[in-house]
Amino acid sequence: KMEEDTVHFHEMGLDDRILKALADLGWSQPTLIQEKAIPLALEGKDLLARARTGSGKTAAYAIPLIQRILTSKQTVREQAIRALVLVPTKELGQQVQTMIRQLTAFCSRDVRVADISGKADISAQKPILMEKPDIVVSTPSRVQAHINAQNLQLQTSLEMLVIDEADLLFSFGFEADLKSLLCHLPKIYQAFLMSATLNDDVQALKELVLHNPVMLKLQGSQLPDSSQLQQYSVRCEEEDKFLLIYTLLKLGLVQGKSLVFVRDVDRCYRLKLFLEQFSIPACVLNSELPIHSRCHIISQFNQGFYNYIIATDEQGLENPARHSQKTPEKGKKKKKKGKDKEYGVSRGIDFHNVSNVINFDFPASVESYIHRVGRTARADNPGSALSFISHTELQMLAEVENTLTGEGSHDSVLKPYGFKMEEIEGFRYRCRDAMRSVTKQAVKEARLKEIKQELLNSEKLKTYFEDNPRDLQLLRHDKDLHPAVIKPHLKNVPDYLSKTQRQIDRQKHFHVCFSPDGAEKLILTSFKVRIQM
Repeated sequence: KMEEDTVHFHEMGLDDRILKALADLGWSQPTLIQEKAIPLALEGKDLLARARTGSGKTAAYAIPLIQRILTSKQTVREQAIRALVLVPTKELGQQVQTMIRQLTAFCSRDVRVADISGKADISAQKPILMEKPDIVVSTPSRVQAHINAQNLQLQTSLEMLVIDEADLLFSFGFEADLKSLLCHLPKIYQAFLMSATLNDDVQALKELVLHNPVMLKLQGSQLPDSSQLQQYSVRCEEEDKFLLIYTLLKLGLVQGKSLVFVRDVDRCYRLKLFLEQFSIPACVLNSELPIHSRCHIISQFNQGFYNYIIATDEQGLENPARHSQKTPEKGKKKKKKGKDKEYGVSRGIDFHNVSNVINFDFPASVESYIHRVGRTARADNPGSALSFISHTELQMLAEVENTLTGEGSHDSVLKPYGFKMEEIEGFRYRCRDAMRSVTKQAVKEARLKEIKQELLNSEKLKTYFEDNPRDLQLLRHDKDLHPAVIKPHLKNVPDYLSKTQRQIDRQKHFHVCFSPDGAEKLILTSFKVRIQM
């Protein structure tokens, strides 16, 4: 699309206060979804929009909401809840609220927003709703709970309904809540459905809430093309996965902020404790932690406090029947308690400037792969994804390839990451030494220790750091947990494995990472590590 054909924000008839907020955010021109959706929404049309994650969907619906409320208040002075934004996760609820507050920075007295998805106590949120904020952001279950408690009345005032990440609402178990709360909405309202995919659940939702909608399908591909996103795979079994991740991180072969995905929470802590043996700091984003702690971890990661987050997308929570590979009896025995069902890492969380996604364990579905990898290469930023593939994961790799390239295609989206494992055999004994220290008991103690600490911290986080921003540095989430025995000799790479660290500094022209610069072959001679991209 030619730049001269682009419709700019100042040509959309937006309020000057919104335009000033957009300028402060540094948004010079709209993304494709914003360019197409905002004018249609301002005309009063219902929208069903499919656009991949990171395309600017939140602002595409938030800007019309704010504009319509500002226009309405020119004639109607009565304060009322005019817009409802439904989200599948508490984390996404907080992020939507943050985005709307940024967009209303210069009209915050006229447009007030409240996120009621995160707190556990319904009664504590009643005063917020009594003030009738213009925009309410929440999960369907929380909205239904407030309707049942008679804290929320929408039938007379609601003008706009947004369902964000619509394809996740059913898989997170919100079907009954959603259908129930729709009965409490007025007969006429404007509705937006925003989704990364248009599956059968979204089509069913379309019939329930939309009236003669305009459909926007803006990306044929669910992931950016190879000029923006580079995808690699490397064959390695269980022990080699730990050896490879140690080598990549310790020798600085991965540069920039990275998300490391594993299959369950125990694996998260096992990997964290393993990396602690080598003084590689990382933090775990665990569904068992309080919501404020999880959002604080994400916030600090986005601010650059640390570079590595270890996470799981909790496939079993999204749709146990679809992803379980165990018998029902075994599944019941293994069922975990205390996890937050309104949680998802691969979807619904806005990580900023992620350079790399590493699939330490390959995802259990094609959708999960797309959403994991969608955490990087967002907007116009480059990104890379590397997947470790064991022999048991080859079938799922083939399914991902078929989906991304089309059945029968001989092209491969995930290029071989030609890492010669024999070149790093000298590091294997160190990895085995570290792995022996990371016992099941050590993992259990680490999980309990962090949960106890975060439960103590979560309430303090809300107000204390607003008054003491400098102390924010003191509460980091990548500190060592130390239940495993730390062996000091593992901290440094010995001379016989590396002649001198200065040799790396003299070879700065080698960008040895998942490099988006198009380099075809890079060699780091000081460690005899050969990587062919």
